[in-house]
Amino acid sequence: MKYKICIIGPGVVGQATGKVFARLGFSTSFLGGNPMKTARLRKEGYLAYKRDELFDGGYDFDISMLTVPTPTVDGQIDFGPIKSASAGLGQRLAKAKKKYHLVVVKSTVPPGTNRKIVAPLIEKHSGWKLGHDFGLCMNPEYLREKTAYDDALNPWVILIGEYDKKSGDMLEGVYKKFKSPIYRSSLEEAEFQKYVHNLFNSAKITFFNEMREIGKKSGLRMNKIFEITALSAEGMWNSSYGIRDLGPFSGNCLPKDTKAFYRFTRNSGADAPLLKTIIKINESIANGNGLAIHKVIGANL
Repeated sequence: MKYKICIIGPGVVGQATGKVFARLGFSTSFLGGNPMKTARLRKEGYLAYKRDELFDGGYDFDISMLTVPTPTVDGQIDFGPIKSASAGLGQRLAKAKKKYHLVVVKSTVPPGTNRKIVAPLIEKHSGWKLGHDFGLCMNPEYLREKTAYDDALNPWVILIGEYDKKSGDMLEGVYKKFKSPIYRSSLEEAEFQKYVHNLFNSAKITFFNEMREIGKKSGLRMNKIFEITALSAEGMWNSSYGIRDLGPFSGNCLPKDTKAFYRFTRNSGADAPLLKTIIKINESIANGNGLAIHKVIGANL
């Protein structure tokens, strides 16, 4: 079935996503608050609407995809855009012809956001009931800014976090046109996975930057070292390495070499804060102390 899709928030992610759906034959429209982007999309031949449009019964879509930004301000996520988009969608649905509607959040949001913020706001402003009148999915994006369109056209994986089976089935029907593997999970698992995805990339970049800074001071060719590491380290070429629940790293090499290199670095007058943290966390888990982590899903929403 070729659903009618509305992309709410036509930024980098929204435009790439919507243009790919249009290419695959879906009736796709864009809705946003930036007049320049709206004008540009119209000039390119796409259906694009301003934020003050599509009220009074004019919102005739099967699926709404929220791709609005979720900026970090002073170290805290700003829920303003996702709240505004959710409330606005509810207001449009309140005046639309009542038929089952699927809401899909592609914005990066903390675990619990869909259930505790997005759904209640849509229900409040529409009078519709989640699970009866509309469904809800979390569908993380893994796009790179420079290659967003190509990444949207050829995703390496598709994750559907679903409120219920009906919601997930409908969104999976959209993605049947893609050749990528499709996984399904709960809303919270999909929200959490997107952060794990981004934070792993952050941690990996930080690790190699820390090693680069240490090695450069001794005149070592770090690019050559890293090139070989990409081939030699199992954590690089084995995608399953480290993700199984096998406890802290152990054995003959990892604990002693990690501590030895950190001590060598400190004795040389340098610092390796990430390496220090790695040792501290691993020892804490190894000693059965775990980490001071409490239930966090939805705690700060």
